[in-house]
Parts: sequence; C-alpha cells; structure tokens
Amino acid sequence: MREKTVSILNSLSWSIQPRLGLTKGEYYREEGWFTPHPGDSKDFYGVLEAVTEKGKLQMVEFNEFNAPTYYIRKYQNANKRYSDYAFLQASRERTASTRVVLVNGMTYVEEQMMRENRLNGEFDFLTGASNSIRESMLVLAKKISERLNKPSGRYYYGYAQSVEPGITGRLQVITEKGQIISCFYDEIFADHPEEIENPDLRVYYRQSKYYSLEYVSDFPCGFNALFDMWREHVLECQNLLDLSSLRFSEGEFYDRAWGNYLKLANVVWEELHKDGALKKNEK
Repeated sequence: MREKTVSILNSLSWSIQPRLGLTKGEYYREEGWFTPHPGDSKDFYGVLEAVTEKGKLQMVEFNEFNAPTYYIRKYQNANKRYSDYAFLQASRERTASTRVVLVNGMTYVEEQMMRENRLNGEFDFLTGASNSIRESMLVLAKKISERLNKPSGRYYYGYAQSVEPGITGRLQVITEKGQIISCFYDEIFADHPEEIENPDLRVYYRQSKYYSLEYVSDFPCGFNALFDMWREHVLECQNLLDLSSLRFSEGEFYDRAWGNYLKLANVVWEELHKDGALKKNEK
C-alpha cells in the first residue's frame, strides 16, 4: 500500500555540512551492497570512509546510494545524504513518529565514533534508526576497524571552506605511492535557505551541487559533468591546478566554472607539496 504523505518538514532538522578547514591522514574505505531483496543482488549501496592520524580519527563519513530498482524512479541510485532524499523521507508517515531522517542517524553515530575514537563496538541509535546504520554502516565500520592497526598506504587530503554566502566548497584528494589516485570536488548548500545569498539557489538547501537531482547549473555544462571531466584530467596529468584542455578553461565562463574550485585547489596543492606527497616528476 502507498504510504501516506504528511507535512512535518518544519519539525525536522538535519545537517549535511562538512567540517571546515583541512583534514588529512591515513585513508580507509569499505563499501558494498546490503539488504538485497529476494532475487535481487543489488539493493542499497553503502560506502564508509575513515581518516586517521597518529591513532586519532580525523573523519568518519557514511554515504548510501539508493537501489537501482527503487520504486520512485527519480531516486534510483540517488545519494541519500546529499540529494533531496531526506526531504522525501520528511514527507512520509513513518517519519512523523520518529522525527528523524537517515542523515540524522548517520551523523549521530559518526559523532560518537569521532568522540570515542573507535569504529567498532556498541553505539547508541536514534529512535527509528534504519537498516542502513545497522546492516551497512556498522558492518563496514567493523571491517575498517580490523585494519586500523596497519598503514593503509593511502593518504587523504580534504579541505572545505565557504566559497560564496551559503555555499561551502569541498575538495577531497587521495594519494598512493606518490600519485593522486582519487579526487572529488563538490559545493554544498547551507542547511537553511535564508543563509544562501542567491535567492534562485535557496530551493537547493541541504543538498550538494554534484548529487542534487534538480540543480540547474548556471553555465552550459552540468556541474557534475564538468567535475567528472576534471577528475579524469587530474588523474592523468597529476596536477590540481592544470585546467588546460578542459571546458571553460578560458573565456567568459572561466571564473564561474573554476573560480570557487581554485580557492580550495591552491590550498590542497600547497599542502601536497609541503608533505612531499607527490612524485617530483608530476606533470
């Protein structure tokens, strides 16, 4: 039966904001499908990332992607944390009784892990904590916990700062053996619409540009498409500041396309060189 739609958004609160400033350390990651439906090997997909430095957790973040067969087509494969999926949850009858969405459950456990400096063991749950926490996040956390006493061989550089009023830029880079092996850039809208200066963007509050299912870019290329191309380029040239051959690398759209990103890229690039994290023959 279809679940009743309710209007309780004004009684709910959650945050998707990253920690500002620089985060770096040994990088650990576990991911995989969980809670498959009978006859379906691919249901929800969980990803847990952890960063440690000198035995201290610096970051723990869990993300879940919806099933490719989800009953609402719009949300198939959607990132539940950074899309408007939580707003869908906020309109559902079951949420009216718990007053929490999945993001609340994620951040509640992440904060405990950080505060207690551990990934394994017993944790408190919010009332109505979903299977995502019990069957994916904690399962993945246990796997990482068993490896924390050994170097991962991978090092994480993450940096976040305000790039516009109400918008936070976030750049994440992972290195291994002197090479950049992963990089990701996103811009995250504030948790409250009134914090976003541009009135046309306020509708996207508590979402990120990359994972939003509705965001319309203000230059003639999707934000996610542009930064997918950028990622491939960086992995090839091993240089965060080299934008040559990319779209909008010159001309009228340059500042709008790359201005915010470069504010963060310069900081991370300097940190990578200060630590000697890259081979000296990078391009």
